[in-house]
Amino acid sequence: MLLARHSQQVAGLSTLTALPKKILTRVVGKLKVDEEYTTHVNLDREKKYDVPLNQIFSKTSHIEKRVAGEALVTPCYKEQLPFNGAASGQLEASRLSNGVTTVSVDNSSPIVHLGVYLGIGTGNETRASAGALHVMKNCWLGTTTRRTLIGGNREPMQCGANIEFNVGRDMVAITASCPRDKVSLVLDHMTQNLICPEFFNHELHDAKAFALQQSADALSDPSVILMENANRLAYRGTGLGRSLFYKASQKGAIDRDCLLDFAAENFKDSNNIAVVGVGLEGDHVSDLADEYLWSLEGGSATLPSSVWTGNQEAQVEGAGDGALAMYLFEGAAAGSQESLVLGVLKHLAGCGGARISRGGAHSMLISAAAPYTQSPFLAECVNINNVNSGMFGISVSAAGGEVGDVLKTSAGVLAGLSDGVSDEALESAKNKLKLEIVSTHESSVGVRAATGLESIAAGSPSSVAQLCGAIDAITGEDVIEAAKKVSSSAPILVSQGNVENMPLIRELL
Repeated sequence: MLLARHSQQVAGLSTLTALPKKILTRVVGKLKVDEEYTTHVNLDREKKYDVPLNQIFSKTSHIEKRVAGEALVTPCYKEQLPFNGAASGQLEASRLSNGVTTVSVDNSSPIVHLGVYLGIGTGNETRASAGALHVMKNCWLGTTTRRTLIGGNREPMQCGANIEFNVGRDMVAITASCPRDKVSLVLDHMTQNLICPEFFNHELHDAKAFALQQSADALSDPSVILMENANRLAYRGTGLGRSLFYKASQKGAIDRDCLLDFAAENFKDSNNIAVVGVGLEGDHVSDLADEYLWSLEGGSATLPSSVWTGNQEAQVEGAGDGALAMYLFEGAAAGSQESLVLGVLKHLAGCGGARISRGGAHSMLISAAAPYTQSPFLAECVNINNVNSGMFGISVSAAGGEVGDVLKTSAGVLAGLSDGVSDEALESAKNKLKLEIVSTHESSVGVRAATGLESIAAGSPSSVAQLCGAIDAITGEDVIEAAKKVSSSAPILVSQGNVENMPLIRELL
């Protein structure tokens, strides 16, 4: 096959003398004719695979992960797998001279989990650039001033890394997991488009096609439709109210110039970037961040202010007899003490947190709504924390004829929390929140996500011990005050499905 023949031919060249002089001048460059030819790949390992090059990289510039996984990824890192480290490590945070925040959790693992978090999101897009980040997501490993499209995709794959670009409304997360000895190369690929992007138009055709397909798939999910409408109504379509997805109407607006302008305006603020390394020492993370992000300077790339407006409702007709609804109030920003208080409030009302293996403990929401239903239903409290704002309320799923009663009883439970709770219930809710936090920090991926969000929202992350201590300090008065503050804000109501019996906002207040 093509790749095997190429490997055999190159392996047979001990020196460069066998290459024609024109090729030496044009391709090899400054190397001398009698100089040893140093290969950039492991030829012995490459010979094992009989996979055509056109199957490793498809014509759409998208890595076919199944074929690539069978061909190149597994043998490159399986020799690194023995684990002799601790289950968890000490969290260390520091700030570089240019303002970049670095966080490390050294657990001596041979597999390192990297994250580069940017304090920007679709809220930074304008009407003209809407969908820019979603398109970037699909061409992040494309051509830059330092690498070609093939090099940008193949090198991380050879390291056993899978680089992901996740877009949020107020934060972008570029994440990867790789062997410890490949960290430097992988982080270079993760950050190169922050420093030297190109975004050539011929590479954007496929990126936009993928983005459109991803948008269609995501917007076929009723829960995604609910969140899109909830943010649009709560923030009136600007800032956090902007959509996460690329739309067909933006096909002509999103081009190379648009993406380069967006990158120049939003990617250069080092004060708005955090680098997280789970499995690395603190000094190592700082050195790597300084090596690849030293050219960035502090700027003013902040998320446009998103003012909670509320008093809005939207209904989306859907197939079937079931209905989904979210009744939301203004919440708290991530990393704040108020977000922890609302977390306790969420567990007081009842949420989808830790489960019991057989059976389950009925929450206040479930117990209140059960007498009014004959069909399966779900009612839970939600606490969504963004960088600068948040949403708090209830999420309901029930049969179309019963969803109104479930929603009304659930709203009554939420309003009743402002009258106070027993000490026993408060202690139980605090323990549940601590269990939720501890469970999140049990996995390396969970630690990476939690510390990245807090680093952007609060400037530096908090350890599990600090978070649990802050939860223990919450009193009944704090809970009552938070419940009253939530109830006093203007709510929004979004629903999808069989909404014929959906109540209006005024019927829930």
